[in-house]
Amino acid sequence: MKYQTKEEAKKALVVRLPAGVKDRLDSASQSQGISQSRLASELISEGLNQSVSLEAILDDVGVVVESDDASDVTDWLKRI
Repeated sequence: MKYQTKEEAKKALVVRLPAGVKDRLDSASQSQGISQSRLASELISEGLNQSVSLEAILDDVGVVVESDDASDVTDWLKRI
């Protein structure tokens, strides 16, 4: 991926990350010798080509959703 040059238009994106993810981003950007914003931009760009499964995410974090609650969780996640 070609990183944006100074001439290209940019928009700010503020993201709150869990402390562990932030620490991993810090380490990875330092080891690669690039800024955190550049690394995050590249990871986001690459990740946009993938689909995300709500069920897989909930399984990963150990959340058990009853069938009655599934639509409530889906609606809540759409608002985020």
